[in-house]
Order: sequence, then structure tokens, then C-alpha cells
Amino acid sequence: QEKMNANELTATIRMGDRSPLTTDPKGGCGEGRYITIKLQNPDGTFDSFEKRVTINSSLMKNFGDIIASDLVGTLFDGKTKDELRERLQTVYKRPISDNDMVTIVRFEYQDKLQSVDDLVRNKVFSYANKPERNPTNLDFNQYTISLIKDDYAAKTPVMWVTVYDKYLNHDIADTKNAKNKDIGNIMFVGNPEFTKEILEVLKRDPKYLGGGAGVGFKDEVIKYLDELDDTAKDIGSVNFILKTADGKLRGYNTDGLGYAQGLEEVLVKQKKEVEGKRVVILGAGGTGISIAFALAERGAIITILNRTVAKAENLAKAINKKLGKEVAFFGGENEVADKVKEADVVINVSTKGAAGAFKEYSALAPASLPATPENIQKNLAEAGNILKTIPKGTIISDIVLVETVTPFLKSAGEEGYTTLNGIPMVINQGVEAFWILHGKDLKERGVTKEQVAKVMKEAAYQE
Repeated sequence: QEKMNANELTATIRMGDRSPLTTDPKGGCGEGRYITIKLQNPDGTFDSFEKRVTINSSLMKNFGDIIASDLVGTLFDGKTKDELRERLQTVYKRPISDNDMVTIVRFEYQDKLQSVDDLVRNKVFSYANKPERNPTNLDFNQYTISLIKDDYAAKTPVMWVTVYDKYLNHDIADTKNAKNKDIGNIMFVGNPEFTKEILEVLKRDPKYLGGGAGVGFKDEVIKYLDELDDTAKDIGSVNFILKTADGKLRGYNTDGLGYAQGLEEVLVKQKKEVEGKRVVILGAGGTGISIAFALAERGAIITILNRTVAKAENLAKAINKKLGKEVAFFGGENEVADKVKEADVVINVSTKGAAGAFKEYSALAPASLPATPENIQKNLAEAGNILKTIPKGTIISDIVLVETVTPFLKSAGEEGYTTLNGIPMVINQGVEAFWILHGKDLKERGVTKEQVAKVMKEAAYQE
């Protein structure tokens, strides 16, 4: 009991295959995952000891191959294998032979993790590989951290690192003052299932200034933040987190504003404006929510089409309630072909065209999984037929960022439509987020938001 109270247990031995790919109904113990550990007494009851931990390794072997080092950190540290066998037989209520498989799971306690480095070491985080200029270390005095569910060619690291290097790094007269010296932006891939635990560690990390909540995290982080700005509160989604002076985490959403600014730039060239435009949004996820709100507030008529109709309905109702009038409508995926015929703007905010299972699919048509050549071809053929019915003056937009171009934008471009990808939104929302965090210091240095925007734009579009 003394050992239990001192949190000295750092490993446990489970019967059977508890690897990440296990078919065991109790689930696997993969690296970087969080589990809750309890201590089971010989009579089957549980001790009061209960802790949240992250798994940093799991090793499968036959019981007969267990050696003394395997027991280090377990309840049987320093005891014999026979004592372990006896305990397992009591708990599992069956004989344990040398050929029985066991999984040795090693872990660290959540409340002992103090920094991003601890999350990396425990494989809760992995460095994103696809974003340009994304750092592969944490050698900064301070940093902003961007979280994404899946690795993709994001522009945030190259934009933020470029602005840091130009305006905030290596030029402090008082070298003893580390404030705003050697700041970096690092994008990490993580599991949104563990958002609560991740934010707890970020909050404890003295180097963490804030950062982005990307795909997979936008809707999750909002549940665990201390404060929300009004826009994030209305939308129910966050794309940027600021650590305040008193150590609280405050959520913002600059996605909608960023997209609206990008769309306005296209419309201005056509001598048009957002007000009165009929906008069809394909999808109702985190970024789509912020875009729908932003465009509706600028006078657009919004139709949200989503596979799960209830989600689109809830979003439309929330917009109408916020604005006090009916400007947002909803429907299912089966209504795409009908609704896009009269659209001025069609925007894909769904996962179609993104990395993963839906990468080869167009957003204009239903997608059946698995992603076989036959299913993909059926989707593209149907999407091609629908595209031909869209007025030629319609702006076709896709916020998904990939290495080349999404099937939706590719086909639209080939047919001569004006297209808008996700880069302008990423630049504009990034400028707003950067200014929330660093605007005061930059103004003191004589740097304007327009200068930041120029640097970020050049960085995002550089070859």
C-alpha cells in the first residue's frame, strides 16, 4: 500500500494480447494512449487507488519468458515469477501456463507530465512531417503548438516561423529577458480522444504560449478551455488557444473571418460582394460552422447540406437564432444536385478530398467505402454530372489543403470555374490569431498587422 500511495507503480502485466490491434474486448494498450489504472484485490474488489496514465510501451511475451526486469515497476517488483503466477491465477480464475501470452504495459502518470516534451516522449504527440518548415525539436525558449488529428501539408508552421524569425526572434536588446526571444511554432499530430489530458499538460508547460486547434480538435478543445471569446462561444468551435497572463486557456475562432476575407477578395475582383449571395456549404463540421456564421453575418443566404441532416439542421437553427431572421437553411447529402443549380458559391468543408479514406472522392457526390476504384469512379462520375448543372459564374471552393489539388477543385478548374482553395483562409485566420497573441508586442516594435499578413502570404505561397 505504501508503494501504491507513492505512485511508484509504473507497469502492469495483463493476460493475453493487449496490443493496439488486439481483438480482446477490453481493448489494446497502444503507445501514447491514456488509460485509467485501478488495483484489483485478490477477492475481485478494487482498491481506492485510481490514476489516469499514458502508456509509453507495451511488450508481449509468453509467461515462461518473463524475467526479473519485466517485473520492475509492477506490484511484483522484487518478487518471484511464481508469486506473479499465483496472483494472476487468482484474478483470472484459471491456471496460468508458461505458454500463456501476457502483455507488459509501462506507463507514466498524467499528473507528472509537465511539458510538451513529456507528451512527445510518451508518444502522445508526434511531429507532423508534411507541413513545410515544421520544426523537429523543441529547442525554443517559448513556443506555440498546433494540434491536428492527421498529418497534412498545413501552412501554419511556415507562416508562423517566418514571422517569428523576421520580427520576434534574435533581436532583443536585453538578452537577459527571454520574453519573445527564440519563439517557435510546432505542429503535432495527436489523438482528439485525449484532448482533456493534452490541454492539462499544455496548461502546465511554462513554454507554451498558445496555438492552433486543427482538424479533429476544433470541436473537442472547447469542452476543456477556461474561457471563450464571443465568436467561439456562438459557434461552439475553436481554432486558436491563447494562454492568458494568469495561466488560463482562452479559446478563439478566426476561421470564419479568415474564409470570409478570402472570399471577399475574389468577389471584389468580380465587382461583387458577399451580401445576398446564395452559398451552399457541403458539410457541417467545425470549420464549416465558423464559415457559415461568418458569411451569414455578412448577408449571404446559406444552405448547409450534410450526410447527418440533424447536424445541418442544428447549425442552420443556431445561425437564424443568432441573427434573428431566417437566412440559413439545411438539407441532406441527397439534395446537393438540386441546391447547387442556383448557387453563387459552393464550399466544401467536408472530409471528401482530404487525406485518408476519402482522399480520392469529390465533395459533390456521395462516397461509399471502402475506397475501391469502382466506388471512387462512381463518385467522380456522379460529381461530374452534377458539376455540369452549376452556373458558370459560380465560385467553387474547397478548404481542404492537400499536396496537389482536391478532386472537387480539379474538375471545377478544368471546366473553367473560378476556384478558391483553403490557403487564403489559412493565411487570414493565421494573421488574426497571431495578432491576438503577439499584436501588443508587435505594435510596440512598429510592426503592423498588414506587415504580418504580407509576410505570412509570401511564406504560404513560396515554392
